[in-house]
Amino acid sequence: IYSFCTLLQGAVLIKQHTHNSRMNRFVLGAVLLLGSVGSASGYNYITGIALKSYEVGEEVGPIRVNSLFSHEDLVSLDFYSLRFCSPNKQDIIEKSKDEKLGEVIWGDRIAPSLYQAEMMKDVKCRVVPCSRDTKVTESDLQKFERRINSGYRGTFVLDNLPVISNATWVYDARCPSGKQIYDTHTRGWALGVPKSCLETETHINNHLALHIHANEQPNGKYVIVGFYVIPYSIDHPASACGEDFRLQDNHRPVTTNPHQTTEITWTYSVQWHKSDIEWGNRWDAYLNLAFSNRNARVHWLGIVNSSLIILCLATIVAMIIIRALRMDIIKYEEEFEQQEIIDEVGWKLVHGDVFRAPAFPRMFSIFLGTGLQLLGMSALVFVFALLGFLSPANRGGLLTAAILLFVLMSLVNGYSCALCLKMFGIEEWKTIFGAALFFPGIMFTMWVFTEILIISTRPSYNSTPVIVSSLYMFALWLGVSMPLVVLGASFGRKGPVPAPPVKVNVVTRPVPPQRWYLDTWFLLLVPGLVPFGAAFIELRFILSSMWQGMVYYVFGFLTLTAITVLVVSVEVTVVVVYFLLVFEDHRWWWKAFIIPGGMGIHFFLYSLYYAQTQLRIQNPLSYFLFAEIMLIFSSAIYIAIGTIGMLSGYVFVRIIYGSIKIE
Repeated sequence: IYSFCTLLQGAVLIKQHTHNSRMNRFVLGAVLLLGSVGSASGYNYITGIALKSYEVGEEVGPIRVNSLFSHEDLVSLDFYSLRFCSPNKQDIIEKSKDEKLGEVIWGDRIAPSLYQAEMMKDVKCRVVPCSRDTKVTESDLQKFERRINSGYRGTFVLDNLPVISNATWVYDARCPSGKQIYDTHTRGWALGVPKSCLETETHINNHLALHIHANEQPNGKYVIVGFYVIPYSIDHPASACGEDFRLQDNHRPVTTNPHQTTEITWTYSVQWHKSDIEWGNRWDAYLNLAFSNRNARVHWLGIVNSSLIILCLATIVAMIIIRALRMDIIKYEEEFEQQEIIDEVGWKLVHGDVFRAPAFPRMFSIFLGTGLQLLGMSALVFVFALLGFLSPANRGGLLTAAILLFVLMSLVNGYSCALCLKMFGIEEWKTIFGAALFFPGIMFTMWVFTEILIISTRPSYNSTPVIVSSLYMFALWLGVSMPLVVLGASFGRKGPVPAPPVKVNVVTRPVPPQRWYLDTWFLLLVPGLVPFGAAFIELRFILSSMWQGMVYYVFGFLTLTAITVLVVSVEVTVVVVYFLLVFEDHRWWWKAFIIPGGMGIHFFLYSLYYAQTQLRIQNPLSYFLFAEIMLIFSSAIYIAIGTIGMLSGYVFVRIIYGSIKIE
């Protein structure tokens, strides 16, 4: 009910504030495919919150802090795990934002801060009013040094906009050590300059120059349309911070040397800029940070590449189907040489075994139900994303929607699993419960194990939201998902099962020795390269969005890519299943599943290569966390794409064997 109301609220916001989303909704309402193409070339989104305007001099915000994050150490930490100026504990508890399930899983922890800004009032330098002593111990400085050298960044949130670095280059991108570093248009700000850059001591950024962009409204009020920050390391007392303060002066930095630094004065400045950017377009600056969002030519290159693959495979499939049907007509209406008939009708010799139940039919039914559940969830996520409901401003909304839709699609899981079992002549409830426990159980167990590992190895990790979210997830699983699986299974057990077009023989026909390229290991590894190649470019952008802080919002291109992957998977499966049957191998059920499902294996292997070449992960825990998350994603891809292969193989087999008459 809450999700439905959120969607209705989003529809109202679309109508009130964004003309781009209105056009996108109109196009999608006319033709969904055309709408996806239209969305591919732009970013239409709802803004997530209602417009809020301020009078000159009015306090804006409040300015909040989010978790400390790093692209080198993948464990996000509570902002106040370091000795920053913080409100008292009671204020932190009372004023902290209630995160959605997706925010907690993704690591967002939004809390109040002591930073303030007044609309259109510049501040040269202001001391953060600490509620505790600003003196630091050697242990505090060591924590700062570890976090800075691990690449951790701080994050502010103002008017639902995350702060981004304002195109500043640290040491002109050249460190004294010779290392090149940069900090340009990246979410958050660097906590300091690492020792690897300076070769001496680590610097702590204790002064933040906030640059806020505002758009003037017809009523004379202003709305915030941009939030940027430039961090500085300035060792100065509180008395030196005032209207006479100059950032351009040569300031001594704050270091992590305990003999030099015994107290840190946290300060900030505020500079306002008038902007022509409209409030409804203020997220464009954040979306343009990602190469995937601002360069449509690369996406179209991927789409054209996938289209060529589809065209080639479609030609092969058409030739196979036409050839099979033509030779079937020849067999029954004309007389050809015996050798020709033997060569062409090998697939007809196994007609009495092609609809025989596969090995491990119960597990096969579980995989089928889980795959359809994942496909249904993905389809609905694409629809909501194209309609603009999953805005990047709605922090954690995409992940929350995916979880809730996955739970709701449990109904499909139970129905398809029970129907598949009935088709194989099996009627039992334990397999239905296995379908309810299989994939969600694996994901939940891995997640809980990882959180326990992080809590035990990172004392500064805030575990309270995770424990609460774990209880929510467990309640969703056992209280909603499992009953829906059972409900769907009760309908599936009563559903009609299509009769096979040919009878199944009592005695199983022996399978002759097969070609090496039809062995299971080959089918698991090689055919999956084709759908993986069709989706490679978009998968690369998705990885950048997940692990490098980029905002991915070209769901139109992603939808087109998903459609091409679906078509390619169907075509590859049909081609390979045909050759299996030609060479008298009737064990096509599982092989139809693994033929396109191998795409998940290649995605996992590529993600490991991506981690080695694009990320700078520094510790084993982060490597484990990366590998675990990518293993879950790859397994979901394997099961979902494999289900497409199984269904397409089943339809193909029914068509070709339904076209012949067996006496």
